Amino acid sequence: MTKWTNEKLQQLQDLRDDGLTVDQIADKLNLRSRTIRYAFERLHQLERQGRFVPKTTKPTKNRSNSSHHVNKNGSISSTALITIKDGQKLTDKQLLEKHGLDPDKFVIERYVSNAWGKPKPGSTSYQTKITVKPVTYDLDDVIKSINQDIEPVTRPTKKKVDHKNTLIVPLFDLHFGISTYKTMKTYLDQIYDLISSNPYTNTLVILGGDYFHSDSMTKSQTVKGTQLDHVDMQQAIQDGTAFFDDLMSFVVPFSKHVHIISVPGNHDADLSYVWAVGMKSKYKKAVDSFNITLNTWAAFNIDKCGFLAAHGDIAKNRLPLLFASDAKEIWSKTDYHAVFWGHFHKEVVNDDSGVVTFQVGTPKPSDKWETRKGFVMSRKKLELFEFNKNRLTSIHYLES
Repeated sequence: MTKWTNEKLQQLQDLRDDGLTVDQIADKLNLRSRTIRYAFERLHQLERQGRFVPKTTKPTKNRSNSSHHVNKNGSISSTALITIKDGQKLTDKQLLEKHGLDPDKFVIERYVSNAWGKPKPGSTSYQTKITVKPVTYDLDDVIKSINQDIEPVTRPTKKKVDHKNTLIVPLFDLHFGISTYKTMKTYLDQIYDLISSNPYTNTLVILGGDYFHSDSMTKSQTVKGTQLDHVDMQQAIQDGTAFFDDLMSFVVPFSKHVHIISVPGNHDADLSYVWAVGMKSKYKKAVDSFNITLNTWAAFNIDKCGFLAAHGDIAKNRLPLLFASDAKEIWSKTDYHAVFWGHFHKEVVNDDSGVVTFQVGTPKPSDKWETRKGFVMSRKKLELFEFNKNRLTSIHYLES
């Protein structure tokens, strides 16, 4: 295990000031990217506590602040570390210029960013990843444009990534407000280990309801007004958003296609709908689809596998029949049919009449109501489901 002394933390700060991304720093220090992220978390924690004050240096002269890769179809993938003033909004033109690309020659197709920290008061650093395409495509012009005034960055040769299979990430009953970013971080680490070592052709994230504990910001209650033990919903929104942002930061780069489905829960239907609309606006250029519904269920298919998702508080026993009768188009063109729901906070699998139903559990800690009632004996876990083109191949159990 790497011991992060002040000297090593200062080295990280110097490399970041030179414009290197997490992956570039990891390659340079021969460490894993996740280790570097932990180190920066440690650096920021010590900085907030006043126990370590890094010396911020200017970028090394002529060092590029971005790295580019020309894809076979002529598009360009670019990664850059950008520092902007708090509240500042970058236009597409400014973002292209920050990546060392000519705004007159390129347009942005996809964009995703992750906050890196605050190098100085009043400003924030972001690791940004964009995919652009030339306005008029000519490979020689593309190569010339991205290399103009940029010193090439040498990186170790990596094996070609072999994307395969479909990964389903069912996020049911996380109940942020009871769950926190800290309690959920161990699951993020396990998902990262899985998906980074075995990239997927498709990743489907199901926001299956009760993502937040309460439907109200000012008082803790369900959609129907049932009173709940008080939770800090402002902190819940922050924790839930941070969890989702971190999840997307590695789901997007390690998946060829990313799809997201959001269905309502009995605790947070209204609040989670509004929150999901915000997340859709944020990630619409980074994912293939982001479907939000207030209906009881939503159906989706990938290859010959058909999926239906619902929270499970309404019409649970009728969902397989509703799948066949009300989602005929998806049902008829798929051979494997699976239904996902939660709500009951425990795992149950049933294979009946050609439909496999997965009632998934939850990793959330027990709340006061569950403790009083004695509903504390189900295992706390996340379940990830892997499919090939025709059927389920494995279930990955993630536990703290």
